[in-house]
Amino acid sequence: MNQAEAARLQFLLSRIQTLSDQHWHTFTASRRAMDDRAWVGGAAARSFAARLERNDAALCAALQRALRLVEDELRRA
Repeated sequence: MNQAEAARLQFLLSRIQTLSDQHWHTFTASRRAMDDRAWVGGAAARSFAARLERNDAALCAALQRALRLVEDELRRA
């Protein structure tokens, strides 16, 4: 890997970390409110809560996976 590619990966890693720091909790407040029974609505609310939980987990997993991929590539350099 050349120096330009390593610099690009380092920038990418920094950007992904910033996005992770800013957005990992995007769904957390709504999910916690639903867990605390602040939302009502029967089956529709439960369905929304389940989707929210899945999206929360998917966002965290995607951010972690992106960080890991770039870190692994930098280690190989």
